[in-house]
Amino acid sequence: MLVAVLALIGRAQPNQPPPGTGIVLRSTTQEVLLDFIARDKHHRLVTNLRPNEVEILEDGVRQKARSFQYRGGQDQPTEAGSAAPAAGAGSNYSPLHDINVVSLVFEGMSAQSRRRATLAAKAFLGSELRPNTYIGVFTLNHRLALLQQYTHDLNLLNQAVDREAGGASQAFMKDMQTQVGILNSLASGGGFNAMQPGSADEKGAIGTSSHSDAAAAELQRKMASLTLAILSSQVGNLSIDGLHQLIRGQAHLPGRKTVVYFSEGLILPPEQPERFRTLISDANRANIAFYTVDASGLDTVSRISEARTIHEALASEQEGGPGGADLPTNYQENLHSLAEDTGGFAIENSNDMRLPLRRVMEEVRAHYEVAYAPASTNYDGHFRTIEVRTTRPGLGIQSRKGYFALPMLNGEPVAPFELAALTALNSDPAPHAFEFHAGALRFRSAGEETECLAVFSVPSRVLSFTDDPKNKLFRMHVSFVAFVKDEQDQIVRKISRDLQFQAPSGKRPEFERGETAVTLPFSLPPGRYRMEAVAIEPEGQTASTRKIAFFVPSAGHIGLSDLVFVRSVQPVTGGRDVMDPLDFAGGQVTPELNAAIPKSATASEGVYFVIYPSPGIISAKPDVRISVSHNGKLVVTAAQPSLPAAEPDGSIRVLSRIGLGGLDSGPYEIKVTATQGGATASSSAVIAIL
Repeated sequence: MLVAVLALIGRAQPNQPPPGTGIVLRSTTQEVLLDFIARDKHHRLVTNLRPNEVEILEDGVRQKARSFQYRGGQDQPTEAGSAAPAAGAGSNYSPLHDINVVSLVFEGMSAQSRRRATLAAKAFLGSELRPNTYIGVFTLNHRLALLQQYTHDLNLLNQAVDREAGGASQAFMKDMQTQVGILNSLASGGGFNAMQPGSADEKGAIGTSSHSDAAAAELQRKMASLTLAILSSQVGNLSIDGLHQLIRGQAHLPGRKTVVYFSEGLILPPEQPERFRTLISDANRANIAFYTVDASGLDTVSRISEARTIHEALASEQEGGPGGADLPTNYQENLHSLAEDTGGFAIENSNDMRLPLRRVMEEVRAHYEVAYAPASTNYDGHFRTIEVRTTRPGLGIQSRKGYFALPMLNGEPVAPFELAALTALNSDPAPHAFEFHAGALRFRSAGEETECLAVFSVPSRVLSFTDDPKNKLFRMHVSFVAFVKDEQDQIVRKISRDLQFQAPSGKRPEFERGETAVTLPFSLPPGRYRMEAVAIEPEGQTASTRKIAFFVPSAGHIGLSDLVFVRSVQPVTGGRDVMDPLDFAGGQVTPELNAAIPKSATASEGVYFVIYPSPGIISAKPDVRISVSHNGKLVVTAAQPSLPAAEPDGSIRVLSRIGLGGLDSGPYEIKVTATQGGATASSSAVIAIL
């Protein structure tokens, strides 16, 4: 396994900020911590390399190592080529460096692949598990979910794998291959090649055996291509988001970090190819090595033929977007690249994964570790390649491939699109090129922190659109970035999303009448905070900023979320995401951040909130009251809404209609009070009638 984690060392020296700026990048000494594996021609680990036998190059320039050690999981690190040093005065050894953190991640798979993956995972757990190795189990379907926190208790780990084996199957690859089969059956001029000999695909898709109606065949081809593009974008972004969440959570953990990623292939969003390279860079900076396991095993599907068909379909949908030659449509090759570029290796084209997984455990336990300060101090955002060489003949080196040369912000790397946001927030005066709203909503208090949602909203009509007349599509691109500061003016959270979107041209008028809204989760301990947010249009090079203050209270016996004004409720297609607090039995809530309605409005406005009953209080349901007041006087009699059934997590999610039509202009306070067993919680929000 390998490495390239950029860690902040020494004392940060603040630059002088320009007048009125809020966010300052601080210059620091950055050190690259690089670990690598050496094996001989018989694939045996080599444990006695010396510093003078190893050469580190960054962008082709030789780097001077500050330290060089072999870590084999023993009580002390071993100076490479020598005996283990004794601990004592002056030793900078920390036992935390010898902790191994392993994450088993199961991507959505078919039932057969899932069985194969869980059997392989149990074989991996059957390897010798040392006391310094901690393993966690995760599932990645619609989002990253924890099945077992990090432990070296084999009983708990095997139980978590059993729970994964009994979960619902997510046949993303089957959905993709269905569309590939349709496109294959429509090929002409001898271009059709069956994906699986003897399957229905070989006979052609149902209803397409006759191509006499060329117009109908072309329409079907376009629909299949568009479906592939939508699936690639949706599934690809879900995978990247989940893996990024895991990387961010482990970035500050000590020791060696390994992800064993079970999947049928890695789908990447075709309209955002840079997200994959950013994922690899962030993993390398966080010292995380990926070992990918293609759970489809010895599949009869021709990966090359499948990739070619998908590539051609996506290229036809991407005109005006990324170059067709760069579309990452070989999903097995994507898994291979993720592993190779982060210092692991790919396990593929095999139904017996036991031997390579034993090799993974072997590499978890033992590696070389080199630290160096990059010779170049120009952090201009380009990708720096890393190469590890050895002068000893006959050895193979397994190491990370590089990282983006970007500055660090409070110990976290800044993504390329976030640099523009920093520039906008540091401008004086702050830019406001278009209407932009941002907010922070509080939900469940869990332990020492409260779950929150950052909400960003822009009227779609103010955004720039790129038309694609040939494919009858339109595209737009907007980035949202927010920095949360505490009372000491220190950045405690960075929240961001780079959003690229495309849809049929006929949908554009409807889209322009709506909002482009994004909600992103984060958590905070009790305290007072300020959020500094920015929305950027990269193509138009315009931006708008917003600053808001908010308060996170301590947890009480009964919990009540912030009140959320409802812009719309969208029906939920597929399974519900009960982990999303805006997802309730009636659909998915889109928050309205511009809390104002015209005086002439007669329809009832919706307000949404979540109650978190105290598990220690025996009560059928909390008592909930809603009131509306103006200048301290009650104008709408307190109402007691009918509460729905509790969710599996115990929360009660309520959408209540409040009649505000006919009231005079001015601000009105809506207050919700929940009482249970003598404990009370309340939340309020202000809405303006214009």
